[in-house]
Formats: sequence, structure tokens, C-alpha cells
Amino acid sequence: MSSKVPSHSRIVIVGGGALGASIAYHLVKAGERDVLLLEKNALTAGSTWHAAGLMGQLRSKVNLTRLMQYSAELCARIGAETGQDVGWKNVGSLRLAASDARWEELKRAATAARSYGFGMELVGPEEVKRLFPLVDTKDLRGATWIASDGHVDPYSLTHAYAKGARTGGARIIEGVTVTGFSIKHRRIHGVKTTEGEIGCEIVVNAAGLWARQVGELAGVELPVTVVEHEYFVTEKSPLVPDDLPTLRDPDANFYVKPEPGAMAIGGWEKETRAAYGLGKLPMSFGQELFADDLERISEVIEGASSRIPVLSELGVRSVVNGPIPISADGEPVMGLAGDLDNFFVACGFTSGIAASGGAGRAMANWIVEGDPGMDLWAFDLRRFGQPHTGLAYLRDSAIEAYSKYYAVAWPEEERSACRPLRRSALYQTLTAQGAVHGVKFGWERPNYFLKHGEEKPPLETFERAPYAEVIGREHRAVREGVALIDQSSFSKFEVSGPGALAYLQWLAAANVERAPGAVIYTQLLNRRGGIEADLTIMRPREDVFYIVTGSGFGTRDGGWIRAHMPRDGSVAMQEVTSARGVINLCGPLARKVLERVSEDDVGNDAFPYMTCRQIRIGWAPVLAARVTYVGELGWELHIPTEYVSYVYDTLRAAGDEFGIADVGYRAISSLRMEKRYLYWGADITPDDTPLEAGLGFAVSIKKGDFQGRDALIEQKESGIRRKLACFRLDEPLPVYGGEAMLVADRTVGMTTSGDYGHTAGASLVFGYLAGDDMKLKEIEVEAFGRRSRAFLVEGCVYDPAGTRVRV
Repeated sequence: MSSKVPSHSRIVIVGGGALGASIAYHLVKAGERDVLLLEKNALTAGSTWHAAGLMGQLRSKVNLTRLMQYSAELCARIGAETGQDVGWKNVGSLRLAASDARWEELKRAATAARSYGFGMELVGPEEVKRLFPLVDTKDLRGATWIASDGHVDPYSLTHAYAKGARTGGARIIEGVTVTGFSIKHRRIHGVKTTEGEIGCEIVVNAAGLWARQVGELAGVELPVTVVEHEYFVTEKSPLVPDDLPTLRDPDANFYVKPEPGAMAIGGWEKETRAAYGLGKLPMSFGQELFADDLERISEVIEGASSRIPVLSELGVRSVVNGPIPISADGEPVMGLAGDLDNFFVACGFTSGIAASGGAGRAMANWIVEGDPGMDLWAFDLRRFGQPHTGLAYLRDSAIEAYSKYYAVAWPEEERSACRPLRRSALYQTLTAQGAVHGVKFGWERPNYFLKHGEEKPPLETFERAPYAEVIGREHRAVREGVALIDQSSFSKFEVSGPGALAYLQWLAAANVERAPGAVIYTQLLNRRGGIEADLTIMRPREDVFYIVTGSGFGTRDGGWIRAHMPRDGSVAMQEVTSARGVINLCGPLARKVLERVSEDDVGNDAFPYMTCRQIRIGWAPVLAARVTYVGELGWELHIPTEYVSYVYDTLRAAGDEFGIADVGYRAISSLRMEKRYLYWGADITPDDTPLEAGLGFAVSIKKGDFQGRDALIEQKESGIRRKLACFRLDEPLPVYGGEAMLVADRTVGMTTSGDYGHTAGASLVFGYLAGDDMKLKEIEVEAFGRRSRAFLVEGCVYDPAGTRVRV
């Protein structure tokens, strides 16, 4: 009896929803012909069949917006291409503002859209009424209008993807369940199914609601879960005009998808439920819904009825309470999974229909070319790690993310779910000292410190002024005195072995072949010369390299290092994040404090800048590295965890006479902007090269071959076409990154970072300029609808010669 499945397929996709079908479609477009899609039930039978089908394009990052734009463009043409009508309705979209805060947020969104070159307008209540006559405009401040948005039929769109994939040579087999994988040497070699095993070279997990279970079959815990999402469809009525736009009223927490003579209305209620208690859907769950629970979405119904009064005259035709996938932070999950070299994932898409076209193309690029074709860090699986994959954590974190889907995104707001989780040895001590903590990768980290009796600045503000006194005080402590910063959350790795030096010399752009005791600032590049990681490599001993990177980058950077390691056993790598705490002792008086408590010579001659060595602080052994991210004399003190509290107490006591202060991460942001120190994921990404970012000083072309070298040589010879610039604003606008950079109303770029420099006494921004615009000395920066002139800063605004860090 012949099997239903082939014995081999180069690429096997698991999951036949919109995303899996889109990946198959884009793979054949990229020239792949040996593509097999497996669906355990029937196409669309997961969450696709009951999705609302809204197509909203604007996102917080330009590349995410581009991804959504492509999805909408594809919806407009794929019907004609495949002969499968997808029900695309280009009716536009409105997003309403019924509060001052929301209006400010929409103005910021309009600024971002302008910087992307994306078509979006701010409109007033009268225009809202014209576009959507059923709306009561009472209390409305205004709205955004995106003419290119619309809605689509998810079922038909999925079948159009599938038809296009089949036409290109892909095979799609329904009614086949994946039961396991054959794995050897970091690769999946076979997909086990209810119809037999299929040999393969690449596997893609696009299993939607069951992506978690498919990941577990490969030994990978994915940070995705399943929650209930409910909406209702009104009865048809002549009171509902045709061709209404889609509408979102985030202040009232609801959305509207127009249907012929009716409306589908849903929202993001405060108290959704994880499916089956912990969010793990049984594999036997079919094309099913949960029981109606309109009481749970009563807040949504009330808000919608207030804004659209005609709803009180319309009955409910149907209620859809279905399962939807969601990740720990509410954003999708894409990329290579775990330590497997050929297991790709694309899951956790809460807005999977809107993303399906762009995400399918990005995944096809990732599979065929080795990268997605653009920086997708906000969607990258590697933003998560071990803290985020437990079912209880996922349930609580995902429900909070769901409930805040329409919440105003205040710059200073922090997640509250699943906290406090990871706590440094100083957590209780610093809390008692007035620390106000934020969270990064599960770690509690001090954002700033309040004096006894000092009132906490307001959370619900876009302005920086309310925080100026607190952050300015800590900023000045670093610039003028001495401070302690708990940076224990740094991700840390040890790389060793006889092949370690040669390997890191090839992996890093800087020259790593330095004597023991060296501290090397470097980037790790991709083949295009783009920056995959920005980190520090120390060489405390001849045969050991100690690598330090950001708190949120451990999974990504550690995975990048591990993935490229030679397989002959000559290089070993171990994560030691939890083994060592870090205290940053910094400021012009830092040496006066350190020399009081150390028996070692910490003078400039004995302990110069960018070196490291083992010292004693009191009785404790410490790896001290003379390096800075704040632009002052200082040491990162890497301390075995059990000594951290002792070292802190010792430094505090020695620093009392110098007014030593505790400082948090908000001050670091201000300090690093003044020094033009860059942040990976904002100022530098895989789309940017060191030459474009002004980091050529950290690159050693002459050392010989390293990854990305050829691309940098070519760029040096042809000349860069874009560069990162720093601008100082005339007006102290609240800038955070994402602001439009303008010249005479022409958008020339978008800021990557922004903050107030308390020593400079001005708002500062970074941003890339391209072509002839690289010569600009003056621009305008727009933030929240306000503009300021901004002037180019050559180098950095504070200590451009770098003398203060070298004294």
C-alpha cells in the first residue's frame, strides 16, 4: 500500500494556515520546487478560518511596517494572479482618539509614518463622521486615516496562497499529523508523521495554535501560548451603509470590520482566558470554537455601543469565541529555533492575516538566503530565552500583553506580569535605597532612585520634564562625582579551547589577537557586513575569552557565536550570566574609591583604559575591566555572585566621603547619548554596517579574513551611501527614537535614538542620512506634532577627545 506522503522533500512546512501557505507560496516564488506542506486537518482549520481579516499596516518600526505593506499589496493582486478571489476590500482605516493622551500617541504615530514615507493623515471629528457616518463624534479629538488599509477574507486568501504554491510545484497534503522528528548533529533529518517518515533538509514550524507542541517534538520550548479571543457579528440591516472603512477605537477598546449590511465587532478585553487553563490546545482540537461568553467582553460591547449608537438597534447574528496564538510579549515569533540549524519557526501571530504576506516572504528569504532580508528583531525568536517558555509564565505574560493591545504606550511604562522574577544579589538592598525597577529579560533592574519621601514622577506622560530632576541628579553624579550601577543582568559567556583565538579572530570585526588582559570592543557581522552583535570581548587569560553583551541579547548573541563555532571540539562555550554579578563603578572620583578598598595598583599606568585584570576588593576576588558606556573613568566589576553584596557594601562605605550615589538605567541612556555610544537594535542592526554607523575604528581590515570583511572592503572602495549622524535640538522636545527628520517638509530620515543630555542641556538624537543628505548640517526634528531646529554634532557633544575615560 503506497503512503500518502513522499519519502523525501527538501523543505517541509508544518501547518496549513495563512502563514504556512504563504511561506510555501513565497518559497516557490524564490525558485524552490521541492516544497511540502503538511496540515493535520484541512487548510485554515486552526485560527485562520475564524480570523476577522483586518489589514492594518502601520507598526512601531519601519521594517515591520514594510512587512505589513507588502501583505496589503499582495492581497490586492494575488487574486488576479491565481484566479482565487480573496475578498480584498481597500476601504481604508480609522483609528480614533477620544483622549488627550491618545491624540498625542496618534501624533507620534503620524510622525513615525512621515519618517517611513508611509501614507497616513491626521483628521478631525468632521472627517471621521464623513468617512464613518455611524460614529458619534462626541469627545473625539481626531483620528488617523490610512487610505491603503482594508480587510480580506482569510479563508480565500489562504487558498490563494496554496493555489499559487501548487502552481509553482509545491505539494500540499491535508489530514497528516506530525508525530516527531529524527535529529542528529544539530539537524532534523526526518519528519515522522501518521503516514510515515519524510526525509528532509529544512523544517518550518508554522503550526499556529499547535506550534508549541510541534516545537516540543524537536526538543524546543517555544514562547507561545493560546488564548481565547471573542467578537460578534451584527444582524444585517439597511442602517449599515456599504463600503465603511475599518475602525479602531482604542480608548473604548474595540474594533470594527465592516461586512455587507453588518459589522463584526471585537476588542482586547482585560480578562481573556488561556485556552484549557495553561494555554496548551490539545492536538485533537479541530475546527472548533469555545462557548460564547459575551459577559467577558461587556466592556467592549459598552464601548462600541457608546461610539456607534445604532448598535442598540441591531441584533447579534453570531458570536465567535475562538483560540488565537500569542507570544509572551504579544508579538510574532520568527527565526531559527534552539540549537538546531535547520528548524525554522513562524508562529505566535495574533494578527496573522495582516502579517501573512510579508512574514511569508521574510521566512522564504531566511530559508533560501540565510537572513530575512531586513532587520526583524522585534519579531525574532531570539529576543526570548529560558525565562519566557514556561506555561505558567506564558499564560500570565500573554494575557497582560493581550489586555494592553490597545493601551497607550507610555515611554516609562513597564510590564507588571511575572515580576519580580530574576533578581540580582543587590535587589533587596537597592529597593531599600529607593530603586524604582524596570524589567529586562526577566531581570529586575533599577531605572532610577528616589530619595526618602520623594514623589515618583507620573507614569502617564510623554514628556521627559517630570523626570528631569531625578534623572539629572543621577546623570550629574556620574559626570561630577562617583556612582554605582548594578549591571548584573549583562549576558556573559566564556569561550575557550585551542581553537578559540582563531575562531573569534574570524568571527569578530576587531583584532582579537591581543595580549592577555585586553578588552576589545567589537561587532560581529553577517556576510553583508551588517551588525549582528555589538559586544565586548575580554581576554583575562591566554586560553579564555570572556564575552559580555546586553541583558536582552544573550540568546541572540550566544546563539550566533555557537552557530558558527567549529564542530571539531576545538572551541568550547559556556554561559556564566548567573555566576557573576556586575557593579559599574564610574565617575571622575571612581579611582579614589577603588584605591581605598583594593590592595592592587589601580593607577592609570598600572591599569590603563580597555584592559582587565583580577584584583581584590577588600577580601573578595573581582575581575575588573576598565571600560565605559557612560563616558567617564570607571570599571566594570565582574564578581562571583556570592561576593556581590559584600563588594557593594565595601564600595559604598569607601565612597561615602565622596558622595557616592546609586544610579539607574535611565541615566545611562542620557549619558550614552552625549558620548555617541550606540545601542544595538536601534542605532545599529543587521541592516547597518560599522562604516555607516561610524564604528570603523572598531574594525581591523588588515588582520586578515573575518566574516563580513569582503563586504566592508567593497563598501570602503565604493564609498558609503548612508551614515549615522548626531543632532542637537534647539528646543527640548521629548525624543525617544522614531521621530521624523525633515528639511523643508521633505523627510530625510528617522531618528534611531533620542534623549535629553543633562550636561549638554539639550535634546539629542541619532539618525541615518543617505546620499546628498549626508552633507546636511541643519535639519528639523518632529516629535508629537511639534518641531525643532537641530544642528549636526561632529563626533559627540561631551568630551569628544575621550580624555576623561583615559585619565
